[in-house]
Amino acid sequence: MAFHTPFNQRASAKQQATPVYIGFQPVRREKRKFNWWGFNGMWLAFGSLLTAGFASPIPLLISLNGLRRPGKAMASIGTLVSLGGVVMATSIVLLISNAHHHRVHSKEVAQRNKIVKKQAKETGVLLAVAANKVKTFRKEAGDTADFDIEANMLIVEHTDPWGESLRFDATPDSGLVRSAGPDKTFNSEDDITLALSPKPKSDSRVASHTSLEHAHD
Repeated sequence: MAFHTPFNQRASAKQQATPVYIGFQPVRREKRKFNWWGFNGMWLAFGSLLTAGFASPIPLLISLNGLRRPGKAMASIGTLVSLGGVVMATSIVLLISNAHHHRVHSKEVAQRNKIVKKQAKETGVLLAVAANKVKTFRKEAGDTADFDIEANMLIVEHTDPWGESLRFDATPDSGLVRSAGPDKTFNSEDDITLALSPKPKSDSRVASHTSLEHAHD
């Protein structure tokens, strides 16, 4: 659009001619800066997967810093990949830890079973000694009304490897010498017992048979 200068000012205007624009000036768009934080965080995140995720915390911090700047696409990708690497590394650590605890527990159980087996063998010898005492007492005293009590008093001095005294349980035919076992509780699954030999048969049948023979003669 044209503009006019008065005649008295044209001479000075020629010396200092300054164009005057009337209308809209062009809008200059600012050039968007490249998000180097997001870029570096993204490729480092993919590279950290080669370390099974153990290096993922580093690109995770870089990607989180990149999320604070324009151009968040690469920073978002780097953040997600880094989080996946952290989860992978955590899972590996937990698996190794559980395997270690399981191995230690298995060794402890095997060692404990070995000790219990040795103690059970010792208990078997102890039961045999106590059973011989009860057998000898039975031969000498016979089956009296207080036989069970006296037999228990006789073997109470014997204690198994777990610190419990032995016990005698009478049965119709014979009896049992019993150890409470590792759980120290009688009549449980881990009790160790030894049965005495059956009671000797009474001589009444022999005596009656002999009397019948004498009567027949």
